[in-house]
Amino acid sequence: MSWNNVIPASVINKIIDDIRKEPKQLHFDEDVFYTCFYIKEEYLTSCNEAFTYVRATGGGSYGTIAKYVDHPAFAALRKHLSDNGYIQIPDYPCWNGDRVIKPFYLNGVFLREGEKFVCGSAMSGHLNFLKKHSYKYRSGEW
Repeated sequence: MSWNNVIPASVINKIIDDIRKEPKQLHFDEDVFYTCFYIKEEYLTSCNEAFTYVRATGGGSYGTIAKYVDHPAFAALRKHLSDNGYIQIPDYPCWNGDRVIKPFYLNGVFLREGEKFVCGSAMSGHLNFLKKHSYKYRSGEW
């Protein structure tokens, strides 16, 4: 077919010309080319959501109610992934209970079906762990 397993320039040029003419005709098989998502590292965190209350009776009773929530950008990504069938968010309140139901890449890390999709504050460490131990984790060596 080609000399020394090199694709001839004429074949590459024809492919590029076809892409330029009709780019909408290219369809990637999702079994081979998984969707890639990217979110800035600074958004892989949680935010403190708090408010202070004072009793209307004037009795001096007051307090603060606080909780941690995902960064708004991460929450939007999570909602997008759920709406498009990439992750499943459980109906019951569960901390870090989301699961991947359709494989995809997040910040260059492949998340396969059945894996946990953790909260924003844990995702940074989760992605770094998978990058560092990718071979062992994927091959099932542990």
